Amino acid sequence: MSVPMEREDRIAALAAELGRLGRRLDDMGTELLSLGAGGARAAEAAPASGSAGAVAPGASPLPGPAASAPVQPPPGPSGAAYPDHPASPGAAFPQPARPGAPDTGAGHPGGPYAGAGHPGAAYGAAYPGAAYPGQWPAGYAQPTGSAPSTYLSYPARYPVAPPAPAADRGPGPLRTWLSSLSGARLLAWTGAGVTLLGVVLLLALAASRGWFSPAGRVIAGAVLGVALVGLAVRLHGRESARTGALALAGTGIATLYLVVAASTALYGFLPAVAGLLLALLVAGGGLAPADRWDSQLLAGGAVGGAAVLAPVVTAGFVPLLVGLVLALQVAALPVVLRRQWPWLAAVAAAGPVLFGSLTALVSSGADRPWTIAAVAAVLVVGLVSAVPAARALPIGRAAGLLVTAAVPALVVSAAIGGWSGAAPAAGAALLLLLLAAWPRLDRVLRISALAAGSVALFQATVVALDGAAETAVLLGQALVLVVVAGVLRSRVPLIIGGAYGVVGVLAALAIQMPPVALAMFPASPFVVGGQPQMPALVAGIGVSALVLAFAVSVMVSAARVGVLTADLRTAQLWVPAGLVALYGGAGLVLTVALLVSPDRTGFVAGHAVVSVSWTIVALVLLARGISRPALRIAGLVLVAAAVAKLILFDLVALDGIARVAAFLGAGLVLLAAGTRYARLVAEAEAVDGGAPAVGPAGTAGPVQGPPPGPVGADDTRQAPPAPEGPGRSEG
Repeated sequence: MSVPMEREDRIAALAAELGRLGRRLDDMGTELLSLGAGGARAAEAAPASGSAGAVAPGASPLPGPAASAPVQPPPGPSGAAYPDHPASPGAAFPQPARPGAPDTGAGHPGGPYAGAGHPGAAYGAAYPGAAYPGQWPAGYAQPTGSAPSTYLSYPARYPVAPPAPAADRGPGPLRTWLSSLSGARLLAWTGAGVTLLGVVLLLALAASRGWFSPAGRVIAGAVLGVALVGLAVRLHGRESARTGALALAGTGIATLYLVVAASTALYGFLPAVAGLLLALLVAGGGLAPADRWDSQLLAGGAVGGAAVLAPVVTAGFVPLLVGLVLALQVAALPVVLRRQWPWLAAVAAAGPVLFGSLTALVSSGADRPWTIAAVAAVLVVGLVSAVPAARALPIGRAAGLLVTAAVPALVVSAAIGGWSGAAPAAGAALLLLLLAAWPRLDRVLRISALAAGSVALFQATVVALDGAAETAVLLGQALVLVVVAGVLRSRVPLIIGGAYGVVGVLAALAIQMPPVALAMFPASPFVVGGQPQMPALVAGIGVSALVLAFAVSVMVSAARVGVLTADLRTAQLWVPAGLVALYGGAGLVLTVALLVSPDRTGFVAGHAVVSVSWTIVALVLLARGISRPALRIAGLVLVAAAVAKLILFDLVALDGIARVAAFLGAGLVLLAAGTRYARLVAEAEAVDGGAPAVGPAGTAGPVQGPPPGPVGADDTRQAPPAPEGPGRSEG
């Protein structure tokens, strides 16, 4: 029996060690939770430490959950601590006197603990030698009850707050509107639409069929509208009848508006100005119940229904129709600003933009002046509405109102064409650019106005001009915008100017300076039928100069804005700009040479100058690229391009003295470039401390003093004066 007892002692010691390890792991987890929960709450929530009751004599050695004594957790930071915790000295867990000695937990704070799961505790007393169920020695029966865990499960010492729930953004406006469409509401508004169609049939179809007199139709429609509005006001006082009241009110308001429109446009009972004023009053008075009842659905339904059916009673898309729907937009503006209803603003602004554009497309003859006036009114009302709407609506909605207000002006400009068509677009561009220059306006609105104004200016240019004048004006506008971007250090004018310039460069490539005309002689448009075309040459000189100036200004302004840097990260920007600059410079040299000598001699002389000029530009780039990898690489690429042009083009296309001049000039420049570049590289390395030299004492080391200056500079250098002070030694 001694051997089994020794084995049981070893198992008991191992179980004791495992129990202590489990307790320490639990306590470490508790400490980590306490650190995450915060010291303040930890101090308040720390439970008072108590003693765990020992197993009563005669009690069952394997108590169940209901009979087990409560186990208290170890004390927190204010009580006894662990011996191995450097910040919390205090009472410690007892260690066994010898290896293999059972740990009864007598020295543990709170006394012996139950359920430790090893011999020496209650569980081990009943099942000796069993550290956990499943490892039972021979001769022992498997217990039927559930064994307690080997490790103590202490309650959380510090409560941890549950994670905050994600913020509920709520359903979108469209889903909210769809969810509000109950069966009764849908039925009521369907009836409102059908009733409005009946009113339109009464006013328009009855007129074509000769039913009733015009005055009778107008009176009947007005009576119906007033009755519907009055009934809506009466029913709105009842909670259960408000859905139907809103539908009745919307139908009545739209009916009264359509009666006024028919009286003005269809029957001629009212002059245009009086009809517009009366329509404005009816729309404003009709939107008052919507404002009072706080119903955007009523306001949007009345305005939308009236605008959709207005073309029927005006007999088509005419300027008067644009004025009538503008009255709806003006009447809705105070309600939009007061209630901050974005959908009402969108519905009210959609009618003038849509009908203004359609009217501009179909107008002709005598209606064009009135159409231009109506389109101008749409632009002004849209701009005036967008500025205060920026304070009441989301800024994106206000910017949308501003941008869409210019659409009818662009449509009428394209429909008319010529200088007459360019006038509306130019006027829209002027208003929008003035609005963009207003410093007190919101930044998003200013950017939107600048973009829309630039589009309008572009369309005015394209509509009014063509040929070389169009290309030159586009490049000039691009040059101005790019320079402004560099002065203001703003990216928006730079982007717009770049777009203008791309269109101008493409036009120059296609018409004024085609690549064929620069590579072959004779070629159109410079020489046609053996005769030089002086206007084409003059236009080529001007366009080439503008292309060169645009490319250079783009690189300079982009560098000032911070878009372009002298490294390889922005190579996708300065490489195209450099190619455009080379193309513009080559075109300028060749067109000037052909203007001076419009024959093959001028052509070959121009190409010789181009080859030499490319080499000179490459030398400049190499000199500036000592510390700038991008410029250095650009210079080397340009040297390779110049050499390739000499071998592949000049050697074949040029003849006589021009070929000799091209090769000699480029060769001498390349020699000078190589010599100068090598010297600059050596000087740069000396400045960086890379070249060893003889020091003042004759020992090898870096030369003390300022770096060597350029060739020809004065070599007399004075050492800086020694600092004066109490520590300076004299003599």
